[in-house]
Amino acid sequence: MKAEGFVIQNERQRTPAQRALSSFVTLVAWMLWLYLWLPVITLVAWLAGLRTAWVELSAEAYANQTSDLLSILGYALVCAVVFASWAYYNQARFAHSTRRRQGPAAVTLVEEALALDVDPREAQAMRTQQHSTLVFDKSARPVVRRSSDHAPEPA
Repeated sequence: MKAEGFVIQNERQRTPAQRALSSFVTLVAWMLWLYLWLPVITLVAWLAGLRTAWVELSAEAYANQTSDLLSILGYALVCAVVFASWAYYNQARFAHSTRRRQGPAAVTLVEEALALDVDPREAQAMRTQQHSTLVFDKSARPVVRRSSDHAPEPA
């Protein structure tokens, strides 16, 4: 049996029943994992005073006093407006730029070519492309598929 059969799963080759079962098992596993963390989350919330805050805000003695709740809601609205304004400002500023400023390369061209086991010219071509896909042939050697290529030629 091939080793990549255990690691890489092609979602398109699975039947809808297999995909549904896989999603259900994943959901159950996440629910179990979160359930196991509930005591720790409860302890942290208790230590942070969230329980006391909840009791104080929802106590019957303060049931008719809505000014505290309205002030909290007002602060939340102000925070939401500030964060939304900041997001819209950044969108207007960076919406039409494809990349941020180029900093120094973290990896040299020679190191990249050695790490990918490709020719330095191929590594330079990958750096200049805006989109390139790296696929692997049967012997686990990388083959670069550029956006203008139709299909790679596996070696």
